[in-house]
Amino acid sequence: MEVWTEERAWAWHRARPWTVGCNYIPSGCINLIEIWQEYGFERVAADMERELDLARSIGLNAVRMLLPFEVWRYQRDGFMERLERVLRMLDSRRMQLMPVFFDDCGRGPAENYDPLPSFGPQPEPQPGHHGGGPAAPCPNSRNPHYHYSDDRTNWPDMKRFVQDVAGAHRHDSRVLAWDIWNEPGNSGKDGRGNCSSSLEAMEAAFIWCREMEPSQPLTAGVWDFYHLDQENRRLGELTAIEKRAAELSDLISFHYYGDLSGTRRLIDSLKEWNRPLLVTEWLHRPFGNEAAEHLPLFLKEEIGCFHWGLVNGKTQTHEPWDWIADRPLDFSRWQHDLFLPDGTAYDEEEIKLFRRLAGAGASR
Repeated sequence: MEVWTEERAWAWHRARPWTVGCNYIPSGCINLIEIWQEYGFERVAADMERELDLARSIGLNAVRMLLPFEVWRYQRDGFMERLERVLRMLDSRRMQLMPVFFDDCGRGPAENYDPLPSFGPQPEPQPGHHGGGPAAPCPNSRNPHYHYSDDRTNWPDMKRFVQDVAGAHRHDSRVLAWDIWNEPGNSGKDGRGNCSSSLEAMEAAFIWCREMEPSQPLTAGVWDFYHLDQENRRLGELTAIEKRAAELSDLISFHYYGDLSGTRRLIDSLKEWNRPLLVTEWLHRPFGNEAAEHLPLFLKEEIGCFHWGLVNGKTQTHEPWDWIADRPLDFSRWQHDLFLPDGTAYDEEEIKLFRRLAGAGASR
């Protein structure tokens, strides 16, 4: 199965209402294991029922969630049952899931990687850190940017993971699209996109998924637009691994946390691919990436959008990334998230805007 033609991609896009969703981590979870493992899932499910009601109440019709390979590997049957349960929760609210298979943001020192996950209770958050805690230091690492895909003995199980999930849901209307690889090339070092060791694994993952002949589109997002002051690149110019991700994608997905001017220029650049656009991460208030300006733009341009964060919780994504904490920015504003843990809106005007524009987009 080949990459969709432009005509097929646009036909898919035009047959749908505007996608307006969020990247979703339940507020009581600090990591993917805590979301998807067997231990404590009833508590997690109760949080999800309540929080997805909030999402739907403001007009969201989709969520994007990372699926943990390690949980599937060691708890396969239970994981598939829990995934089905999440899909039922979403469907009952007329929402869809955009699953993400793999993630380069998870790269880190090889010495810190444990191939056997620690199931059960997970660490508690450390106050003041985006993500729930500081990065674990390992200054003399033999491989500071390790990902389990670097070890090709993991590839057979990675293939089974992709094909098990995609095969079970290849014609499932509850699945919006398949996000093959989050931020390909993200080295984990100051957020720089200077790591290409995932390239062959990403290419393989696209093949594995396409072999299941899913009716949903495939994508992997371009994202490395934060360091243009240090790179001799124009906004929208892609690194080698990003370019390959776009070539393999049916839809062009992207991440951007910059201001409105930059967002417009990036959109103009990505339109050169002549495919539907989907922004799968946005909303960064200290960077000037605000809902008041961006949500109307995405609706006008018919760009599906997933902002980061729903209910503030253990991952503490209201805090700034550690690597920008010393910049002269206004950190009195939350970086991400829309609701406090008790369901109160962080910014009531934002919530009103979501409700109004999501309603308009539904009748597109």
